[in-house]
Amino acid sequence: MKRILILYRELAGYFLACLDELCMTYDIHADIVAYPINKDAPFQLKHSQRVSITFRSDYDRNSLKEKIKQGDYALIFVSGWFDKDYLFALSARRCPAIIGFDNPWRGSLKHYIAAVYGRVLIKPKFDFAFVPGSKQKTFARYLGFPASKIITGVYSCDVPKFSSIQRTGAQPKRLIYVGRYAPEKFIPQLFEAFLAVNASLLEPWELHCVGVGPLYENRMINPQIHHHGFMQPDELMAFMAVGNAFILPSLYEPWGLVVHEFAAAGYPMIISDAVCAAEAFLKPGFNGYLFKAGNKESLKIALSELLLNSEEELLLMGERSKSLAQSITPSSWAKSIHALMA
Repeated sequence: MKRILILYRELAGYFLACLDELCMTYDIHADIVAYPINKDAPFQLKHSQRVSITFRSDYDRNSLKEKIKQGDYALIFVSGWFDKDYLFALSARRCPAIIGFDNPWRGSLKHYIAAVYGRVLIKPKFDFAFVPGSKQKTFARYLGFPASKIITGVYSCDVPKFSSIQRTGAQPKRLIYVGRYAPEKFIPQLFEAFLAVNASLLEPWELHCVGVGPLYENRMINPQIHHHGFMQPDELMAFMAVGNAFILPSLYEPWGLVVHEFAAAGYPMIISDAVCAAEAFLKPGFNGYLFKAGNKESLKIALSELLLNSEEELLLMGERSKSLAQSITPSSWAKSIHALMA
């Protein structure tokens, strides 16, 4: 049985689902070193017995290096370049190393400086880059990775699990938001835009929001807007069985895995053009609508277009979302990782 080492930040269920697929399909054991769970998303995580998890606080840079030296690993996967001790410890490796990151290339001065820094201090430590989409692939090229050493598809939701949801429409119709209550999610403006558009409809919708964050205590209270707080994965799965459309209006979203989850569950959607996952899971007019990030009027137009669709049209768009969701799966993730192993 081969072993791999994962040096990670905050674990999430989708990553463990991909890792379980890798371990079970290819007879692999995974050792993970990770940071504590985010307090704004305290998920109760499940994984197979082929995955062992220890905490970052149990190691200093020398013990990390020793773990790599003694581990006889076939591959080392590091999430990003934020932890300098992770990067330091890689000097002891005797196997391929892959860096995964979701930073989209934005062409700013900061990014050009980061690219110069990365070519000198990051790229030499890794053989491959594993990124979610085209904007991150561009960043990897600026870091010095040749195209042949860049793999896309680093993020996948548990597609079989979310595709199994037997979704039924609601009455009144439900528009669902899942994410943090934070300024970068454009949440206050979403509430205002939704109420403005909803007031013009003969059959008004409801907006149902799942999540917590710094703006939660000051959330808008309105009978047409429902706040559900944080949900564990099983709760969210049950909640997603009843709904009509999904929205993610972020000002900045390096990827947005929740888009993949709702696409797999068969939801039509509205997404801002700052959500990078739109490139994989949204075709405007086909399975939903795209609007200009930070522009409330553009958001209102997208809301008007979606909310006026008939139930039959919404169901058709949802089936199209399901089809798009199959482009990235835990199986494709596992296949990509396995191909890189020594």
